[in-house]
Amino acid sequence: MISEFISENRKTGNRFLELMRAEQVSVRIVHHNDADGIAAAAALALAFEKLGYTYRLFPIEKIYERLVEKLHVGTDDVIIYADLGGQSSGLIGRYAAGNRQVIILDHHLPGGPVPGNTVHLNPELFEISGDDEASGASVCALFARELLREAGLNTADDEAWLAVLSVIGAVGDGQERNGTFTGMNEMFFAAATKEGSIQKVGSDLIVPRLQERTVREIVEIVTLLGSVGFYSGDASTAGVLLLGGNQDEAVRRAEELEEIKTASFEREVERIRREGLAQSDHFQWIDVQDRFAPMGVKAIGLFLELLIAQGLTEKDKYLFGFQYLPAEIPGIGRLETGLTKISSRLHPELRGAIEAGKRPDFMTLVPDATALVEGTADGCHRFAAGSTIDRGREEDFIRALEMVLHKNNPASAPADQ
Repeated sequence: MISEFISENRKTGNRFLELMRAEQVSVRIVHHNDADGIAAAAALALAFEKLGYTYRLFPIEKIYERLVEKLHVGTDDVIIYADLGGQSSGLIGRYAAGNRQVIILDHHLPGGPVPGNTVHLNPELFEISGDDEASGASVCALFARELLREAGLNTADDEAWLAVLSVIGAVGDGQERNGTFTGMNEMFFAAATKEGSIQKVGSDLIVPRLQERTVREIVEIVTLLGSVGFYSGDASTAGVLLLGGNQDEAVRRAEELEEIKTASFEREVERIRREGLAQSDHFQWIDVQDRFAPMGVKAIGLFLELLIAQGLTEKDKYLFGFQYLPAEIPGIGRLETGLTKISSRLHPELRGAIEAGKRPDFMTLVPDATALVEGTADGCHRFAAGSTIDRGREEDFIRALEMVLHKNNPASAPADQ
């Protein structure tokens, strides 16, 4: 179905080019602040630079109503969502009427219909898995490539670098499996290696243009800048790095952020060793509140991965983490929301049970549980998921998870029910 998805990108790209030729409006690129989202935004930025469009990047951590309202109301800019928005298409649709056009370029499961001025380009709608066959960067690289081709401005160098960005996004989202890629990710990986923009050396993937660093090293640097350093404005530094500039400064800043993250994580690990994780029948969790400040809320997901790696979690329980979402968003302003970010991860043994069909995955659990406590789920995958809820409803969310789990897997009900 990749050919059909390419065709749909080409059609949407043509309509977008016609709009921009007729009106020359500005474009807002709203993108996720993780490695995949920053690579996705870099792909669009590369194309828009060649096309001569006026655009502005808006990295964000999560989608929620006050933020969507702030981005849409009072502007006639074209708005493009990159690596997010798919699961919040209904929410976006409520605020899209005043914009000339809204384009959602995402790989998460679609959340519903969109209004007439909104286009949702998503591989999941074409039977291409957004979990392992197409990253957000792959989706945006494809759209950027088709824009440049339709405008007659594409070069071999541009297309090779779009392919590199796709691979960076796929690795950042954990879509590489034992050194191999599938689906759209494989298509771009083949293009990048053919042109020499990525070189395979043993088990490593080297990017010569980025000081011979491996793709995994680049992902680590971009993750530190975009996620840990989000509230310091470092997501923009990560974007510049992926477009080939300011590499020494980006690496220096990433090293500083690594020290901040390590110290913060070590303090929290010691707390857990003393006090343990909170537990229910099928879930365990940690609520760090604002103890990870000034790091961005991606930190809670990284911390959960550390807990699993250090053997501090139960093998058969779903793991969740809560972190306060700050009100001040770089480049956007202050939004008095009082929200908590939720992240979730799995021990490998529980993941195996899910893959064997014995337990429900996060896509089954998190969106429904989030809806029960009137939150917003966006950025959910089968084996890792995130959402936002009102602060103070964390334990309500855990109870909602137990309800949803029992509904989808009655055998999991506690013995006293």
